Amino acid sequence: MSMVLNGRGVSARFDSGKVRVERSGQQVEIPFRAVREVRTVGERVLEIELADGSAHRVEGGNPTATAAFAGALTAVLPRERDPEGAAVVTEAEPTRDWFLYASMAGLGALALGYVGYVVWVALNHGSRVLGVLLGLLPLLAGIIMPLTGISEVVRRIVLSRRGITVLAEAVGKDGKKTVYVYTDAEGETHRYTCKRSLQRIQLAYDPGGRVGAAHADWLPFVVGRVLVLIVGGLFWLFVGGAMVFGVLT
Repeated sequence: MSMVLNGRGVSARFDSGKVRVERSGQQVEIPFRAVREVRTVGERVLEIELADGSAHRVEGGNPTATAAFAGALTAVLPRERDPEGAAVVTEAEPTRDWFLYASMAGLGALALGYVGYVVWVALNHGSRVLGVLLGLLPLLAGIIMPLTGISEVVRRIVLSRRGITVLAEAVGKDGKKTVYVYTDAEGETHRYTCKRSLQRIQLAYDPGGRVGAAHADWLPFVVGRVLVLIVGGLFWLFVGGAMVFGVLT
């Protein structure tokens, strides 16, 4: 089981025998055995007291989430605790996904460019701006679908070369999807969701963590899905491109 609690400038999550509290660029990892008590202070503050009396707080979560997090974490704590408490707490700088930051900056620049283009078309071509606005949806589909297909190909190739296959057990539902839990070679527990309804499925995961896990699929089905994404995406890319940029021709 795992859960996340987001507060003001701080967050906490627990899984795989540890609680991780991240605040102001620092991440504190607390093994379950070092926790003496988990309690709420008021309605919006979570306090994690260690065996040596020190405590870590998460402020600002909504009351329902704070109470649920405290109850769930208390339920998974072991009976035997470490009397030295803070001695087993480790601090580490959280990893920063610079690629994500660059991608967000690039998307922001594209959005601003599109808004400027719409304004230019409206001022210079009047009603043709309608095609620019309506064409955005197929254009986005034409970009996202091939990228999704390519990423699926990369994931399958990586997993075929260095993936480790494990059995995953169904533990619940997330909407229409089944939630599975599996344990990796290091003993860490992970979640995986898909639309299958079997109690157990085979999963392959990348021990390097560069690609996500994937359940075993019939190869022709995987190939067909990828082809639909790529070919269909190219079709919508053509339609959307003609609608958005046809005014330039």
